Amino acid sequence: MRSALAIAILLLVLVLAGVVVYILARRLVAGLWTRLKRARQGRLEALADAWLQGAAEEVPPELRRLLPFPDRQLFADLCQARMAGADERTRARLLGWLESSGQIDRWLRQLGSHSVWRRARAAEFLGIAKIDRSTEQLVVALRDPVFDVRMRAAKALGALGGKEARSALIGALADENRWSVIRISDLLAEMGPDVANELAYAYPQMPRPARLATLDVIAKAGDAAATPFLADLLNDLDRDVRARAASALGRVGDQRATGVLRAGLLDVEWPVRAMCAKALAELGDESAIPALRAALRDREWWVRVNAAEALGQLGTAGVEELVRALDDHDEFARDQALAALESSGELDRRLANLVARAPAATQAAASVLDSLLAHQPRERIKTIGARHPDQAVRAAIARSLPSAASRRGAAP
Repeated sequence: MRSALAIAILLLVLVLAGVVVYILARRLVAGLWTRLKRARQGRLEALADAWLQGAAEEVPPELRRLLPFPDRQLFADLCQARMAGADERTRARLLGWLESSGQIDRWLRQLGSHSVWRRARAAEFLGIAKIDRSTEQLVVALRDPVFDVRMRAAKALGALGGKEARSALIGALADENRWSVIRISDLLAEMGPDVANELAYAYPQMPRPARLATLDVIAKAGDAAATPFLADLLNDLDRDVRARAASALGRVGDQRATGVLRAGLLDVEWPVRAMCAKALAELGDESAIPALRAALRDREWWVRVNAAEALGQLGTAGVEELVRALDDHDEFARDQALAALESSGELDRRLANLVARAPAATQAAASVLDSLLAHQPRERIKTIGARHPDQAVRAAIARSLPSAASRRGAAP
């Protein structure tokens, strides 16, 4: 029994010793490899600097006869790092080496590798190098089962540009992954003015999620040529399509959309009305002030908020409507106007004139205070006064409260 126990202990000690030796050997090998890699990188960077800064276009012999491992991969990584932001002359030289060394063909082959890491890396490098002949294979990579590979392929196609790349990315908007659609939408929005027309052309054949994403892309692209297409969608049966189209019209910034957006303030669905109010503010349409004033009485809170914010953004005329709305017969309109004036700081600025020396300004400020005293709860007015930065204004508001209470008590 003791012999068996001794043998077991000895085996355990040997196993532990073996593990320790393995860990130490692994660390030693990793350290040596890191030192070797740094030394080789330093040498390759020196050779690259001399070549790229020199007058000779031809690749020097030292770079043509690199060791298959590790120098070729190290220099390919160096080319990839220097490609970003390089001038045309430098890019042409680096691309020349990548082509002559077979590195680009290797990346193209790796797009079909069983290794996810190799597929993703190859797609990324082909995009950085902007290899036109890789477009077809990158389009195939957009259907890769792995999200990371699809996204790197999409980014590469965005960098390459061209009709084939745009068409592939438009088709990828149907991807079921929400984050994939968001990223592809960003890439499409950066691909120039042609993308809006191509999206509008493809729109009828798209599934619903892709249609909604399309409207976001057009909004980001900001192409005024899409205004008729977007305006027509304000008649769509889908309320989300109508709301997104209204939002896109505001972001595109084409004044031709003001008429349909004002009509949209009467839409039966509140998200559409809310987006139309916001879009009218983005377009700076002062002729919409009466319609936005009416929207302060909307039964939906979001519509009232957007209408009030829109009035506040439409200059002096819009702000004056908010001030007049403090006496509106509708309680919701009064409260929303007050909230907008408070959040913008306009209420404090107006009440500051309660202690001004100019009679006209003082009278205007007193009129605002009278509106508050007539319609707002006493505690709300006390809070407004207590928050004002001017002590004299705070005192003036405090003095007005007792008289307001007596007037209300005397009312029949």
